[in-house]
Amino acid sequence: MTLSYFDSSPPLAIILDEDRKQEAYEYWHNAEIRCSSILLKIETTVVLRRFFEHNKDRLDGNWLNEKTKILQEYLNEVNYYVINDEIEREIFLRKELSYCRALDAIHVATALKFKELDGVTDVLFYTFDNRMKTLSESFKFKTNKKIKES
Repeated sequence: MTLSYFDSSPPLAIILDEDRKQEAYEYWHNAEIRCSSILLKIETTVVLRRFFEHNKDRLDGNWLNEKTKILQEYLNEVNYYVINDEIEREIFLRKELSYCRALDAIHVATALKFKELDGVTDVLFYTFDNRMKTLSESFKFKTNKKIKES
């Protein structure tokens, strides 16, 4: 079974109507089984609220409620791994995870834990963050860049 791991950048590209929205939409809808760290919920919620605060003078008053509802629909399609002692241990054992930002290390460590689950043959890693893409590729994950090249 192949899992598709998502960091926050693809769903945010969809919700915030970014230039990469169509690409993100294709990744999301082509994924059979979506997974992520619980960080996905936290990051996307915080970014959505911050975006609204920075742009509320040009956005409709109901914008945040509408986008939050859409975001929740996307988040409901994801299987989550809670940040726990196993994730902490993975980060401490893999020194390579020290060469990135802390939240990126948590995402990659979480994807590594998903890869260990029974029946999982592959984990595809979807992110628009180039540093996280490079890090996940160093752990032999196929990323959206590598998937397109195949």
